[in-house]
Amino acid sequence: MQYVILDLEWNSGYSSKTEGFINEIIEFGAVKLDENMQLIGQFSIFVRPEITRRLKTKVKELTQITNEDLKHGSTFTYAVSKFRKFAEDCVIMSWSTSDLKALEENCRYYYQSERIPFLRYYADVQAYCQQAIDSADKNQMALQTAAEKLSVDMSDIPLHRAVGDSILTARVLKKVYDRRCFEPYIQLVDDEFYKKLNFHNTFIYHLENPLIDREKMYFLCPECGAVCTCTEEWTVKGKAFRTIAVCESCNVRYKGKIQFKLCYEGVKILKRLVPLQSEETLSEDAQEQINRNEPEES
Repeated sequence: MQYVILDLEWNSGYSSKTEGFINEIIEFGAVKLDENMQLIGQFSIFVRPEITRRLKTKVKELTQITNEDLKHGSTFTYAVSKFRKFAEDCVIMSWSTSDLKALEENCRYYYQSERIPFLRYYADVQAYCQQAIDSADKNQMALQTAAEKLSVDMSDIPLHRAVGDSILTARVLKKVYDRRCFEPYIQLVDDEFYKKLNFHNTFIYHLENPLIDREKMYFLCPECGAVCTCTEEWTVKGKAFRTIAVCESCNVRYKGKIQFKLCYEGVKILKRLVPLQSEETLSEDAQEQINRNEPEES
């Protein structure tokens, strides 16, 4: 089995045709890898924009792509055709699904279809690497952050360019790649895949919502594991339920925060405790547990 890591650059612009903003793709970049994650091919092509002719200043500064570069680029449909030949039957991969959503936007505009023509099997490299790195930060990890954590050399890579970022993604993946662990991340791209891809996660912050399980609105003390006593009524701030929690065994007071996040797979519960007293009084293990902010799935 072979793999292709795809990365895109795009420029946001308003389309009078759709009466909305579109992340118009301006560059495709990719690398092809064999089953041992060795680089065996490379692909790069500029796309001449049709929706917005002028690049935004931020895009030019970040990518170093110029309007002159794009003037001689191909059409989007031609770029897709060329990439499809390059990718063949490989598993398509990317760092997070944000590039797929941009592709959907562009396919909707140019093909009047939300289906991505070259996508048959897909794997989210970010999701796999974040799990493999076992990061305490449960927010989505940036590519460069992962590279730094894994001591990946970036000195010879043009960052924030499609080919450069695809090469960096390949190097990061190779550092933590294990075939048996990676295989479950490869997904068949079917109707269910697109439903999941386009599902908008939302936070639930009304107590009367039937999706909120009141029995799970509690905290465990990171020091001793005992159930804390909530000493104040629950309040809502920043789409989160908040209270003061006290561990009577350790005599420690915490600010407690719980969020109910509705995802495609169901409701996830995220809990966080911050001590009201000096953090220095907590053990290292307890402080690490607080900082992890691990989600608890219901």
